[in-house]
Amino acid sequence: MADRVQPGPHSTAFGSPVVHPAAETDTEPDPEPDLNSNDHPWLPAPETYIVQVPKDQIYRVPPPENAVLVERYRNQVKTGSERSSVLTCLGWLCASLLTCVVLCLFIFVIFIATVRPGKPRFTVDQIHVKNPTTARPEYDFTVSVHNPSGSMSYSYEKDGTAVLSNHGVNIANGKTPALNQDSKNTSKIKIVIKGLKMVVPKQIAKALKGSKDDVVLKLELAIGVSAKAWGFDINGKHITVSCDVTTKGLVKEPGIKTQSCKTQF
Repeated sequence: MADRVQPGPHSTAFGSPVVHPAAETDTEPDPEPDLNSNDHPWLPAPETYIVQVPKDQIYRVPPPENAVLVERYRNQVKTGSERSSVLTCLGWLCASLLTCVVLCLFIFVIFIATVRPGKPRFTVDQIHVKNPTTARPEYDFTVSVHNPSGSMSYSYEKDGTAVLSNHGVNIANGKTPALNQDSKNTSKIKIVIKGLKMVVPKQIAKALKGSKDDVVLKLELAIGVSAKAWGFDINGKHITVSCDVTTKGLVKEPGIKTQSCKTQF
C-alpha cells in the first residue's frame, strides 16, 4: 500500500505552495533567462538535418571532363562575342559605304540634270586654198564649234594639232587657235594648214590646177580642252575630231559637197 504524504507547513490541502504577500515584495525579480545557455532543459533542442549524398558524386577536385566542358563553353562565348563584334563593324561599314554611294549618286544625278554636259560638235563650213601653185599651198578651213551643254563651258587650248590628208596620205599640217566657249553657244574658228614639201597625190595636183572634180579630204584635229561647271574647273583632257570632207575642186570658190565630223571626248 502506498504511503500517504502529509502536507507540509507551506502546502495546502491540494499540494500547492502557499505564496505569502510579504515574500513577493521583499524579494527581487528573477533575471531574464539566457536563451543561449544550455542550463535550461525546458528549451527545445536545436534540430539537426542529415543530408546524404551518394559517394560517387562527392569530388574533392573537379573531374578533367568538366574542365574541357568549361573551356569549350568559354571558347564558344568568346567566339560568339568576337563574331558579333565583327558583324557589327561590318554592318557599320556597309551602312557607311551605302550612304556614301547614295549621296554620290544623288549629287551625280543633280549634276547631270543641271549641267547637262554634251560633247562639242564640229562642222566644216568652208575651205579656201591660197597660193595653190606654190610648193607649199595654204589650206584655210572655217569650222563651226557648237557647245550643247546646259551649264558647262569649254576652253580649247592653243596650238592643237591639225592634219589634212587625201586617201591616207598627209598633205598638210598646222595648229588650232584658242577658244573659250560658253554653254549653248556656237563659235567659228579658222584653222590654217600649210602644205608639206612633197609630191602631192594626183587628185590634189589636178584640183590645185583648177579641176572641178570631187576631192576627198580628211581633217583630223587633236585639241586640249578643259571644262568648267558650277564655278569649278574640271580636269582637262584631249578631244580628237575627225572630219571627212568632199569638195568640188579646191580653187575658184570650191564648194563643200558633203562633210561629217566625229568627236571623241
